[in-house]
Amino acid sequence: MKDIPRDAVLTSTLLSIGIAGACLGVPLIAFPIILLLPGYTLTVALFPGNNDLDPIERLVMSIGLNVAVVCLIAVGIDALGLSLWNSRLLISLTIATAVFTVVSILRRRGKGNAYDVNLAELRIGVKRTVPILILVMAIAIALSMEEERPVELYLTDQKGDVPSYKSSDVRVVVANHAGKTSYSLDITGDGRTLSSHQFALDGESIWSMNLSSEEISNTSRLEISLYTEGKLIRRVHLLTKS
Repeated sequence: MKDIPRDAVLTSTLLSIGIAGACLGVPLIAFPIILLLPGYTLTVALFPGNNDLDPIERLVMSIGLNVAVVCLIAVGIDALGLSLWNSRLLISLTIATAVFTVVSILRRRGKGNAYDVNLAELRIGVKRTVPILILVMAIAIALSMEEERPVELYLTDQKGDVPSYKSSDVRVVVANHAGKTSYSLDITGDGRTLSSHQFALDGESIWSMNLSSEEISNTSRLEISLYTEGKLIRRVHLLTKS
């Protein structure tokens, strides 16, 4: 244990806490895995010497490499044709962080002036800290927005184009990118409920239906609402008359 750097122990601890948070359904606890740990461990693996970077450079480098690692892993998952969800992304980032940590330990072993975290040296001015915090918050918001809606709801005509009020044939399409999920779809026209539909979709599957000519011609404005577990998640509108 004496040969293991303090930051490697701290990283392993935060990694364990983040994994536990993800398993318990508390994504906020898992944010360190996404926001800092992969980039930090990669920075230490690339620059193991204490004099390679000063604390400010190491922090900025960690954040920049973290964004790159998260984006590259996300692109890789998507390129494999797999759905991009937090569990899969977290598993991939956890594996990457563990690999970077092991490499950083090996590169610092036996090195006379090896880097290790020293909280007393991490005194960063407010002017330098604020832009970094804004960047971290922006990444967190972007990730949370991506997480909120793992389903698409849209309208097309028979040619696959965006329908207009002149369209006589309109198709409602629900594309599910999450795991198996049950949905409820309500179609209302001018404030009246015209029809309701319940269905379940597996991951990466599509459900569609054609709106009847009566639903289109007898209303001036259609509203299609999609629910899951009683919660409204998507809503689209269609003006059927000019």
